[in-house]
Amino acid sequence: MKLRVGVVGVGPMGQGHVKHYKDLPGCELVAVVDPDPARRAEAALRSGAQAFADPAALVGRVDAVSIASPTSSHRALAELFLGAGIHVLVEKPMAPSTADAEAMVAAAERAGRVLQVGHIERFNPAFRAARKVVNDPRYVVADRLSPYSFRSRDIGVVLDLMIHDLDIILEFLEDEVATVEAIGIPVLSPSEDMCDARLRFAGGALADVRASRVSMKKMRKIRMFQSDGYVSIDYGANTLSIFRKSAAYRSGQLDPLTVDPRALEDPFGFVFGQLLDVTEHSITSSDALRDELASFLGACRGEHPPEVPGSHGLRAVRLADRIQATVAAYLEQEAGRAGIALPGRGRAPAPRDGRTERYDATDPGPG
Repeated sequence: MKLRVGVVGVGPMGQGHVKHYKDLPGCELVAVVDPDPARRAEAALRSGAQAFADPAALVGRVDAVSIASPTSSHRALAELFLGAGIHVLVEKPMAPSTADAEAMVAAAERAGRVLQVGHIERFNPAFRAARKVVNDPRYVVADRLSPYSFRSRDIGVVLDLMIHDLDIILEFLEDEVATVEAIGIPVLSPSEDMCDARLRFAGGALADVRASRVSMKKMRKIRMFQSDGYVSIDYGANTLSIFRKSAAYRSGQLDPLTVDPRALEDPFGFVFGQLLDVTEHSITSSDALRDELASFLGACRGEHPPEVPGSHGLRAVRLADRIQATVAAYLEQEAGRAGIALPGRGRAPAPRDGRTERYDATDPGPG
C-alpha cells in the first residue's frame, strides 16, 4: 500500500524528512507545510509536493505526517492529525510538558493510529549493536555536548539534547527513577543551556547525564558499567567498545593487587591486554533518519508496532520534567543566595485554555 505523506515544518530537520520521503519506496510525498513562504516554496520546488501555510490543509490529503515544527506546537498538531485518522511521527522532544505528551498518547489511542516519536538514536547502528551486549547496567555516564545552534530556542537543553540520552537510559534500565539531583545554567538562553543530572533508580542503579549546547566541541557518548565489564558507545563515530575482565583475571591467575608496576614495560598494555579484554567495533554507518522514517511507514502499514511509541516519548518527557523542576529550584536557590532577580525562563507560557499554541512560531524548529 502506497502511503500519502506530508511534512509539517521544513526547517533543517524537516528538510531531512522531505528528502527521504521523496526517495523512500511505498510512499508519496504530497504536501509540505511551513509558516515561512520562502521556506515552504523551496521545499515544494525541490520535492514536487504541494505547499501550504495551514496544517489543516493536509486533512484528507495525507495518510501519515511528520511533525518537525517547534516543540510548543506539537500537541495541537498531533491532536489535529490523529483526530482526522492520520498517522503521526513527531520529532523529539515529543512535547514541552508531561500533560501535553499524555494528551497526545490519549489522542492516538482514541484514534487507533500510530504515534511514533523521533528519538533518532534508537536507529543509530551503534545503539543497535549495544543492545546485544548490554544486559544489566548499574552505572551509566552520558555526555552530549554541542556548540550553540540557534535552533530549538523555545526549549532548554534538557528537552533539546539531554532527552536523547534519557530515552536510551530508560530503554536499558527498565526501572523507576527514585530520585533526581540536577543543576543547570542559562548562558545564551532564558532556559538552561547546560545541565548536569544524577538519576538514582529504585533498583540501585545510578546514571550521570550531562548536556550542553554552548560547548566548543561536539560529543555524543554513553558508557554503561555492568558486573562483567563496561560498554562505551560513541554515536558520532559509530563505534562500540566492550571492556571485560580477562579469563586470567577471573580465574585468579592474574591479580592486579600483587603486580609490581615497576616490572611492567607497558603498564597500559598490561591493563588493556591482560587484565581486561578489549573489543572495539567500528559500526557500518547508516542513515538513521532514513531508517527511522522507513520504520514509521512500516508501522503505519501494520507491519510491526512503532519502534519508539508515544508511551516511550511520554516517559522521557516525564523524566525531563522532573529534571527541569529540580534545575528551576536550584536556580531559585542560587538567585536567593546571590540576592538577584532571575529573568523569565523555561517554556513559553501556555494559552489560557491550557492548550499548546498554533503552528505559527518563527523558531526554526527542532532540527
